Amino acid sequence: MKTGRSLNEIAAEITRQNETKKDYITSTQNLAIVADEKAGVALEVKGKGAFPIRPVAHGQIAEHTKIPKTYYDRMLSEAPGLLANNVNEWFTRYPATRLVRTLDGNNRALLSDKFATLDNFDFANAILPIVAERQLEIKSCEVTETKLYIKVIDKQEFKVPVGYKMGDGSHKIFDVCCPALIFSNSEVGFGRLSVDIGTYTSACTNLAWFAKDGFKRTHVGARHLLTENLSVGDLDQIMSDETKRKTQEALWLQVRDVTKSAFDAKIIADRSARLEAAGNEVFKASEAAGVVEVVGTKLGLNGTEKNSVLELLLNGGNLSQYGVHAAITRTAQDVEDYDRATDLEYLGGKVIDLRPAEWRQLAEAA
Repeated sequence: MKTGRSLNEIAAEITRQNETKKDYITSTQNLAIVADEKAGVALEVKGKGAFPIRPVAHGQIAEHTKIPKTYYDRMLSEAPGLLANNVNEWFTRYPATRLVRTLDGNNRALLSDKFATLDNFDFANAILPIVAERQLEIKSCEVTETKLYIKVIDKQEFKVPVGYKMGDGSHKIFDVCCPALIFSNSEVGFGRLSVDIGTYTSACTNLAWFAKDGFKRTHVGARHLLTENLSVGDLDQIMSDETKRKTQEALWLQVRDVTKSAFDAKIIADRSARLEAAGNEVFKASEAAGVVEVVGTKLGLNGTEKNSVLELLLNGGNLSQYGVHAAITRTAQDVEDYDRATDLEYLGGKVIDLRPAEWRQLAEAA
């Protein structure tokens, strides 16, 4: 598990971003890409200024204009003027209402006018009182270019029999686990607002997330209304704080309910049973490399990640479905990118969620 930043650091950053970000809702006819040799490439919003474009927004501009990303990136690198001409032509020829999100004077996202602005500041204000009330321990949190993550555990522990040590098969392995939750959100269109349930393994500080069991809310709502004659409007003026509060009140109540239910005894018992069952799906040491290759390919692991999983699997000695899950979540700790590390924690959960028939099919293919 990557530790990220402290809660105080995250709280300060979320607050800072909330105070400096600005949103505009407008037609693409009021937008233009401008290229400058010194300033680089920026998105100009009529009447508001030019905002240097961040990588996420570049991808969304390419997607909106249907310019293949490889060609878009080549123009950005080698011919920014040509890129500006291409994008501006499509912006003008096919006008569409878009949400332009800015932060620190940069264009960080270009989104649909139906994108619901469920933002990190409001999300954190909704969940942190619940975390404090239940005395949950915050193990890791981070704000990346694309997402906010807050990962917490409950201190109640449960022992899970998860297989046998490699060798004579007589030494049973028990892991001490705790219920866990991950709160995540993206203000720039990279995933839904979600609360996912997981497990924390105390001995190796691994986290695994089970996306099937949580709560999801897609950032889609009613279309934001444009101001008169398609002029640029500040979204915060269009949607007042009071309107936001009433719209989101029910959502935060749902988040609260899901958080409370995550530590229900029946849910913990079900999770323990699934972990134990995965520990009973064993394979031979001679099959380990093949299992990791097949499972890793199915999950989208790269070569470096597969090698790490295989090494950790063999060193750990738990040659089972559970052992593969543990090796993947342990690999997450060594990945530099926080987003990718969290992806691996979800992939570890996917291994546990494989039905017995699915797992055996993969193991046999190895």
